[in-house]
Amino acid sequence: MRTVHSNARGLRVSITQGFKAPAQVVHRARQTMVTAAGSGGAAKPTVLVAEKLGSAGLQMLKEFANVDASYSMTPEELNAKVAHSDALIVRSATKVTRQVFEASNGRLKVVGRAGVGVDNVDLAAATEYGCLVVNAPTANTVAAAEHGIAVMCALARNVAQADASMKAGKWERNKYVGASLVDKTLAIMGFGKVGGEVARRARGLGMQVIAYDPYASAEKARAVGVKLVSFDEALAAGDFFSLHMPLTPGTKKMFNDAAFAKMKKGARIMNVARGGVIDDDALARA
Repeated sequence: MRTVHSNARGLRVSITQGFKAPAQVVHRARQTMVTAAGSGGAAKPTVLVAEKLGSAGLQMLKEFANVDASYSMTPEELNAKVAHSDALIVRSATKVTRQVFEASNGRLKVVGRAGVGVDNVDLAAATEYGCLVVNAPTANTVAAAEHGIAVMCALARNVAQADASMKAGKWERNKYVGASLVDKTLAIMGFGKVGGEVARRARGLGMQVIAYDPYASAEKARAVGVKLVSFDEALAAGDFFSLHMPLTPGTKKMFNDAAFAKMKKGARIMNVARGGVIDDDALARA
């Protein structure tokens, strides 16, 4: 977890990443490879696992495939290995570029992303080379929501700062009292599966919850006691912001100078999405 503080407007942001790789993507990759292999007694497919998976997931793969678990590869090493692989499983660190698909010479049939976002995979190249890209869109929903709530509580009560202070031999209890969450407004930016779970938990903490998402339905929001608002309305009203949108051309650096200028002084931001949705330079200026 990385917590960034800015002095001018008192904005705080916590950027979080990393969850246990879900088994869901292993299931989906297995289904694809079994279908591709058919029932004609073909040899086992080869699955290249480029980032660490849990032992249970690896064991599941080994039941139907030859598994090459090679971590921390350079792009050149990845390109060399993918030429001998039928499937590739990655998390977020490995970039599956056009060069990877070119190096596979058409052998690669499926790329499994152990997580939600697929912005590290060149989807256009995958389509061109006839490679299926699968992800695990719901496997870490609750984990992500709980993590977001944990980060919000830590930000509200200055947990990280107080911990560092005490480890330095200080006892500054009054300095790090922080703020109560009750009756504060949480603005959820991106009201999908994770955003909805965050809303349920935040309402249990006594917070007022609003959300911005141009694709969400008002019925879904009302069902969990959330009011959908415009982007500018969310910026003006939020005391806490929980970010859950994907990284797209439309959301890249969505939180920029103009957005920060519309927020309350001392607003707190929990980025449980992609780092690229925040303009870091603008955050430092805010």
